[in-house]
Amino acid sequence: MNIVLELQIPIYYGIDELWKPQIQGYYKVYEHFIVRNKKNTHVIVALPTGVGKTGLMGLLPFHICEGRAFIITPQLTIKDTVVDSLDPENPESFWYKRKVFDRIDETPTLVEFSGGIKNEILDAANIVVLNIHKLQARLTKSSLNYLPKDYFDMIIIDEAHHSTANTWVETINHFDKSKIVKLTGTPIRTDGVELAGELVYKYKLSQAMAKGYVKSLRNIEYIPEQLLLTIDKDETKQYTVEQLLELGLRDEDWIRRSVAFSIGVMGKFHI
Repeated sequence: MNIVLELQIPIYYGIDELWKPQIQGYYKVYEHFIVRNKKNTHVIVALPTGVGKTGLMGLLPFHICEGRAFIITPQLTIKDTVVDSLDPENPESFWYKRKVFDRIDETPTLVEFSGGIKNEILDAANIVVLNIHKLQARLTKSSLNYLPKDYFDMIIIDEAHHSTANTWVETINHFDKSKIVKLTGTPIRTDGVELAGELVYKYKLSQAMAKGYVKSLRNIEYIPEQLLLTIDKDETKQYTVEQLLELGLRDEDWIRRSVAFSIGVMGKFHI
């Protein structure tokens, strides 16, 4: 049974409420799969944390996916966040907060995958969310093993740079008819291997900071007038964010290298 999700947004209704990375990321994926018809090539969307990634995952199936969408998350905390954010019964969900919908009967049907779930429940879903650890026993225990290869038209992998990629690769190989979208903060996996696929959209951390999407960082009790950082544990030199950008420090380097707030300012805090 094909379930085509019909939605006028992000073209019309609610577009003013969406963030720029959500709109641009959606259209780049749409262009890849629908306009260019490159359905056999994985796409990579690189987004830093805090720019509306979960909302983008919710939007991607509309007008791109011709059946069910399958979202794979890297850990339970993120899975719970995705489920909560896309749950139509949550009045604070992405759908209502960003005015994508105003009635529950307009929203897609969301199902959280769990062991022993009945296939008729999955059959009624538009979007299925699963934590990656459920896939580790997929070949012997999971009912996913018995689903047709074309059961999911789109597979969205959150935090695709994690080294547990070998686990979801098995799922991709099983559902080999699916459109594959990989969301990540960096196109390079934690084991140093580049992600397979075509990078269709990248929103830089520096853009997110300049735009004000990233407004705060965890575990900070005091925000100084000037933010100073150190690199690679060398506390003899301090930099402003602007100076680091002038040095050509790429977004990937912020993740790979030890970039920290100066101890003299507020104690060490890694980005």
